[in-house]
Amino acid sequence: MQLVDYEAATASPRRVQPVKRTKPAKKVVRQVSSTSVLEPIVTHESVPMDGQVYLEPVQDYGCDSIPMGSCGCGDVGCDGMCGVSVGGCDGIGCSSGQCCNGDPMCGEYRDCDSLRPCITLCWPQDGWFSAEYLMWWQDGVDLPPLASTGRLSDRDPLANGTVLYGNDEVLTDNFDGMRFDFGFWFDNCHTWGIGAGAFGLDRQTDSFAGGAQNGTVVRPIITVLDDPDSDLDELTEAVALVHDPTRGHTGTLNIAVDSELSGWDIYLRHFRIANQGCTHAGPCSCPTRWCSRSEHRLGFRSVELDEGIGISSSILIDQGTNTPLTFALNESFRTRNQFNGIDFGWYHTRSIDYWNFDIGLRLAVGNTRQTVNIAGSTVVNGTAPAVSGGLLALNSNIGTYERDEFSVLPELNMNIGYQLTDQLRATFGYTFLYMSNVVRPGDQIERIIDQAQVPNSNADTPTGVFPRFAFDNTDYWAQGLSFGLDYRW
Repeated sequence: MQLVDYEAATASPRRVQPVKRTKPAKKVVRQVSSTSVLEPIVTHESVPMDGQVYLEPVQDYGCDSIPMGSCGCGDVGCDGMCGVSVGGCDGIGCSSGQCCNGDPMCGEYRDCDSLRPCITLCWPQDGWFSAEYLMWWQDGVDLPPLASTGRLSDRDPLANGTVLYGNDEVLTDNFDGMRFDFGFWFDNCHTWGIGAGAFGLDRQTDSFAGGAQNGTVVRPIITVLDDPDSDLDELTEAVALVHDPTRGHTGTLNIAVDSELSGWDIYLRHFRIANQGCTHAGPCSCPTRWCSRSEHRLGFRSVELDEGIGISSSILIDQGTNTPLTFALNESFRTRNQFNGIDFGWYHTRSIDYWNFDIGLRLAVGNTRQTVNIAGSTVVNGTAPAVSGGLLALNSNIGTYERDEFSVLPELNMNIGYQLTDQLRATFGYTFLYMSNVVRPGDQIERIIDQAQVPNSNADTPTGVFPRFAFDNTDYWAQGLSFGLDYRW
């Protein structure tokens, strides 16, 4: 700053030379004209005073000469003389010189242009777009024992068999997927915005193929006996032979399990509060600017979990001198959970230098449409049409079943970001997603069957009681890592 007199704002400051006096000076009264009244002190930024340290404003950068800078914290050691007066909220030449009533634009890029009116379709003035690669894991699919080498007990024949497939969880390896998010701001200070997002995981599969390579292959079941022996209970363990040459059966058994998760959402986001200040970070404990920004979100969310189990087998039964019998069985157990509900969210961002730390909490409340589809058919001796029923999918449980269940869907998101440029940021994050009240295919399989319903010829079979169908609710979770890029304009 420079002190100037009333005559010229650009005049150089005058030096006052001390006067030696050998005797007291007489008081002299000078008449002051009306034009020589001392004007108020004004400031000027062009020429410094003698002995004054003059700090040149930092242009085209944020208050700490870092991308995405906000108005500084006011500490000279942290921001020098940078502030709102240098050029707005991020120090990049705003014409207005102010933004958001002093609130920092923490983590938000702003080019300080006003929102353009749009009569026809046009690119929004301020917005965002992010793309992430997902590497997630999920709650595996529980399966009953579906293939074994014999009975799973010590009952002869084929006692003490081992499970070849099932009786545990499958699809527990990581899933690959993508997630996108985009939107734009309604106002210049990024107070209100609208966005939409979508994610999807690739359909993951697991399979089993059994036959001659396994020696003996059977399907373990529990049967209901119409006229049980005196030494047996009404329910007894049994096996359906697939491949056992010693008993005249040769065949193959194939089982496939798949799972797919996807979803989308649309939301309004509203800025709530922002803070900023200085901290001392790094090995040299240098003063560093930090800022934080919090917002609320309200929107609509839809998530779908689609899973299924397919079982197929081809069996040839040697009848000696009689014509061999062939059976081709196909069974399917599919489930679909379609969640739709209102989504509430809170997001918080904290920036320190080039680093950003984000945390987001979401809670969706709504309805899950549960759908279970069970199908089964058998082709005997290659003669069409197929007969209704297989082995675990029979007339008593074949069909499509639907119902609605109240569900909650909370989600946790945590991200670390590094600012590559003013507008581009690299991110690394973690997500945990939970769904209540879902149906999964392995839980819809009942191993208790009525042998009278199992097709053994081209004739129609009756409808019994077993296997029964009943919705079996459970919950579901998915979690994993994300790697992405976030672009702001």
